[in-house]
Amino acid sequence: MCRATKRTPSQVWAGIRFLRKIAAKEGLPPVTHARSEGFQLSEDPEVWVAYERAIFTTELHRIGNVITGIIAPHAKREPSDEWVRLVLEQLGGVKATLEVLTRMER
Repeated sequence: MCRATKRTPSQVWAGIRFLRKIAAKEGLPPVTHARSEGFQLSEDPEVWVAYERAIFTTELHRIGNVITGIIAPHAKREPSDEWVRLVLEQLGGVKATLEVLTRMER
């Protein structure tokens, strides 16, 4: 897309984010992305669900990495720290929710 539009990657992503917002405001189908299809405005709810699950999977990995690489070592060093306990509880809930959303059958 960068080559076709002669724009930088950040400009292309800004444009896609803009299109997503406009599509939502105008009641158009959401802008989704698939490796095989690229970016598209699909009327098929199955496409929307697949895209949403892909986003949830990405966020699940991201949250898992934050917990494992940042929060858990903090909690190990400072087990009585109220902040780290709160963060672990909240992120644990987010992680559990994302796990359910990535596994649910439609």
